[in-house]
Amino acid sequence: MTKYRMAANGNDGSLWAVNTTQQSLRFLGNGAIQPETSQAITCVAVANVDTIYGLGPAGDLYRLVDTPLRPVPWDPIWHAAVAPDGGVWGVDDHGNIFQWANSDGWQPRPNGGANALFIAVGNGGDAWTIDNTSGWWGGPGAPYRWNGTTFARVEGAPDAQWISIAPDGTVWLQSSDQRTLRLDGNTWRVVATDTPRLYGITAGNDGLVYGWDVGLLYVLGGGVWQMLDTPGIVNCVGVAADGTLLVDGQPPVRLAGFSVYERLANFPQVLDVFAIDAHRMYVLDVQANRYLEWGGSTWQRIAGGNLASISVGIDGTLWGVDANHAVFSFNGSDWQPVPGAMQKVSVGSAQYIVGLDPAGKLFFFDGAWQPIASPTAGPMLDVAIGSDASLFALDGGHRLWTRIAPGDWAQIGAVPLQQIDAADRYHVCGVTLGNGGDNSVWTGAGVAVGADPRLHRYFRSAKLRAG
Repeated sequence: MTKYRMAANGNDGSLWAVNTTQQSLRFLGNGAIQPETSQAITCVAVANVDTIYGLGPAGDLYRLVDTPLRPVPWDPIWHAAVAPDGGVWGVDDHGNIFQWANSDGWQPRPNGGANALFIAVGNGGDAWTIDNTSGWWGGPGAPYRWNGTTFARVEGAPDAQWISIAPDGTVWLQSSDQRTLRLDGNTWRVVATDTPRLYGITAGNDGLVYGWDVGLLYVLGGGVWQMLDTPGIVNCVGVAADGTLLVDGQPPVRLAGFSVYERLANFPQVLDVFAIDAHRMYVLDVQANRYLEWGGSTWQRIAGGNLASISVGIDGTLWGVDANHAVFSFNGSDWQPVPGAMQKVSVGSAQYIVGLDPAGKLFFFDGAWQPIASPTAGPMLDVAIGSDASLFALDGGHRLWTRIAPGDWAQIGAVPLQQIDAADRYHVCGVTLGNGGDNSVWTGAGVAVGADPRLHRYFRSAKLRAG
């Protein structure tokens, strides 16, 4: 069971949560939930996919940053492939196949007569290649599989354009006649027909398969390939068991939220991507002709403090409160005191900051704290404001209220919540009240759509599965 403390989101679709074991969790658009294990975190604040802060158990401030790339000693090789268990195989540009033996380097393996310009690798040394007839990377050609002694032709298999082995060992094949197949025992099962002329595919667990061709990205779902939006031209894709999606494009990006991609800074032009998990990925540096390893992101401490919660706006404005209800703003290097006493602050931007005082009353900050009329009598439990001034609050009964100018407060939704965060009126999240056991991360949106009272607001919510 998972018990969530809080959730926070950005207006680009990035969504994070923190659980009671002090794990920070990234929610991906492919349904995966990734724990960020580099530092214990008690609170997270999200402006967007590039600006994410966290608090450590002592109240110190951290920011999520990329780790550096480092070379791996796989030279010289034309193309390599990395298995989820770390096994590495490679091919040269003459059709020869090699297996990496760590201190002993590359060891030749008989190719069985295949012109191998491609290699796919699974756990336990399960390696596949294609007897290439085109003279270019991939296929088309007959599939060959390593039998422990040599590569041998796989009888009954269709000509392949590309092969991918999922972390769970499932073998997927993109055929040259535009079909997508899965190996079931000794039988090839057709999963999709009329497949786009994909250049390559990459398979994760549970039937999650991506494909790419001519700069486009596709995903397989329900037996149909669907094209996805990406921020650049796609050259190659890798997906891991934990849902990590690394896209070798221009620029290289990683899936980091609901249809939002994180641009990877300081990356060279790359080709070949292999995602083992969120903290272990490999790419081929095209210009230097060498493979590099990337360790994902990490929490980097940037300031001390004794804070209990933080909030960041779309413009990077960062505020926090401590356990004694003192309020602070961050100037880029230090925390500066702000007059007043609040148990919680929420920042939409430098212009939109609200607070909840120790008595549960709402306030707006415009250089001083100005009172806001509450939607109900009695103390409020939480408050959040978006970058568009949309205002959300939880009353004592854990009911959610919204006020979107120029309208008044209106109750929305029927899910009892214990915490709320808002990037704008379209990106709202929180955690459910729970029943003493697990609870859920929750997302929704409250939107003013017109003057007609019947259409004045609508609300939608979705319960995300517990991790």
